[in-house]
Parts: sequence; C-alpha cells; structure tokens
Amino acid sequence: MVRFIILVLLIAAGVWVYFFLQAAGYFRTLEAKFDGTCKPVTTAGFAGPEDITIDAETNTAYLSGYDRRAAMAGHPTAGGIWAYNLADPNAQLVNLTPEADASFLPHGISLFRASDGRKTLFVVNHGANRQAVEIFDVEPGKLTHRRTVTGPELISPNDVVGVGPDQFFFTNDHAHREGFLRQVEDYMRLKQSNVGYYDGAKFYPALHDIGGANGINATPNGDTLFLSAGSEQKVYVYDRNLQTGVISQRAAVDVPGYADNIELLPDGSFLLGIHSKVLDLLQNVGDPTHLSPSRIMRLTPDGRGGYNVADVYVNLGQEISGASVGAALGKRLLIGDIFEPKFLDCTWPSGPEAPPPPAAPVMQPAQRHR
Repeated sequence: MVRFIILVLLIAAGVWVYFFLQAAGYFRTLEAKFDGTCKPVTTAGFAGPEDITIDAETNTAYLSGYDRRAAMAGHPTAGGIWAYNLADPNAQLVNLTPEADASFLPHGISLFRASDGRKTLFVVNHGANRQAVEIFDVEPGKLTHRRTVTGPELISPNDVVGVGPDQFFFTNDHAHREGFLRQVEDYMRLKQSNVGYYDGAKFYPALHDIGGANGINATPNGDTLFLSAGSEQKVYVYDRNLQTGVISQRAAVDVPGYADNIELLPDGSFLLGIHSKVLDLLQNVGDPTHLSPSRIMRLTPDGRGGYNVADVYVNLGQEISGASVGAALGKRLLIGDIFEPKFLDCTWPSGPEAPPPPAAPVMQPAQRHR
C-alpha cells in the first residue's frame, strides 16, 4: 500500500510538472517577427520602463520605471516618471519627477482626461515600505502631485486605470504581499488575485478570483474594462454600467503566455505585452545575461463578440529582453521592459493611422462597485 501511495504521488507530481512547464512556455517555440524597425533609447537615470502610456493630444509618451534589481537587493534607488515627445525627431527623455527619492518606486500608470480637458496621471508606487497610488495633475511640461491614496486594500498593486479625477480601478496581482503563500499562488496558478475600485473616498471590491491580475485599462468614458489575467493566460473584457457600477464579463480571450500590460488603440483594438517564456523571465531576474523573449500582441474585435489575436513584435531577447508593454500612436510603437535601462522606439508600417484629437469623455458620478 505504501509503495502504491508513493507511486501515485510521483505520478501526480510528474503530471503537475508537465502542466506547469507547459503553462510556463517551456515547450513553446518563438520566431522573431516585426515588419518595422526599432532604435533603442537609453533611459539614463533609471532602469525598467515597465509601463508606457501615450497622450495622443500632445504626442507625449509617459514612461514609468525604477531599478527592480536594486530594490530586490535591498538598495532601492529613486524611480521616476519620464516624458518623451513623439513629435520631436531628436526627442530626449524629460524627468517629470526630478525631486523623487527612493520612496518613489513607480509601477503601472494611467492617464485620464476629464470633460473639461484637465488630465490626471495615476501611478502605482511601491516605495517607502507601503503600497499606494499617487495622483498627479498633468500640466504642460510637468506633473504636480495632488494626493496619495493608500489602504489595506492595496495588497500587491500592479496596474491602475483612472476613470475620474480621483477615481480608479487597480489590480492586486497576488492575494498575499509576501511569504510562502505568495509562492504557492504562483506555482499552483491559483485564482486568488483581484481588482479593486476607489471612488475618491473609499475602496470597494470590483472583481475577484482572478489568476494573476496584472494589466488593466478602460475606454475613455470608462464603460469597458480590459484586464489581463497573467497566470490564466487570458485577457478579460468587461462591460461597466456607469449608472449602477455593475460589471459584467463580455469576453475571455486566450493568449499564448503570461499577459502583462494593456494599451488601447483608437480603432477598438489593443496591444498586450506578453511573456511567452516565463522560466526565461524568472532566470533573467537574477541574471541579466540570460535573455527573456519579448512579445507584443494586438487583439482586434472580430465582430462576433470575440477578439483576433496576432503578433506585432517578437524578439528572442537580443533587441530588448522581457518586454512588458507596447504603446502606439499611429505608425510609432514604443516597447518597454521590466529591467533594462532602455526602451524601443519603433516604426510600425502596419500600425493604425494616427487618431484625430480625442473627444472629451462624459464625466459620470462616482459609483459604488461591488
């Protein structure tokens, strides 16, 4: 009987290892692909431009990053928010948070434009041994910090999307901040992470039982939410009732890897950073010479309620390693990554035409989300 039990356990362990390796992309084959050209832009002063969003109205890209390897080693250095002018062929990065110190470790970012034209930048901040969302007013050429939002609901925030001047959704990519149970979540691919909502005064639960909730975004008026569930290898699309706050799932799209940041395009499609070789990414954390493939995909509505998934950019890591985000304006595509002190500025011949100046979204009163 003991031998039988041991055999069953060994078989179960073998099955788990196989499916874990399969989910991690160990058996997946990638080939480099891109129909354009890219130039690297060095991020002098900070590393890891993990999230990028673009203001089409001003041709300005905002980049968020900090040196994650230094932080993990217990020696955090100041991160920053940087601006990059897409209309200037000789653009240089401009540090919009020059007075930041090691208490500013920015992660996911989101730009919100109100009906009166005022703009707000929301930033996830891991610094000062706390989890917070920083809210900045966007003014020509600068950011003005307005407030810090923190609370126990911000467990392990990854990304944020603003849906009002003080209102936002955020993802917790884990249910545990640290420790053994956090590792169990990862290796067992448990659906324990969640999405929360802040109405300007209080937090409310919005979505739960998500596997690795990561990137989140929304249409300009906030009636559609997009969520990447990394360990599920899915992207969810939700309808959001602006009057009642009710959120209902519209689509669940399978993707070939760990889904990361989401950036919208004006034609209703969106770009997704994706890690199709997770074990390479994990090795890259401790060893920068071990390259992690980079992949940006485009998800386009198929007219039947679903989405077509296609590669935009695939590189085995030589050009950029561990890409986490792709953001585009017309034929320009910017690609950011988790650890490297650079991003890519690419021409994208098959990209969408540059959009006209965006119409101002209609502001809705903050609603409670359950």
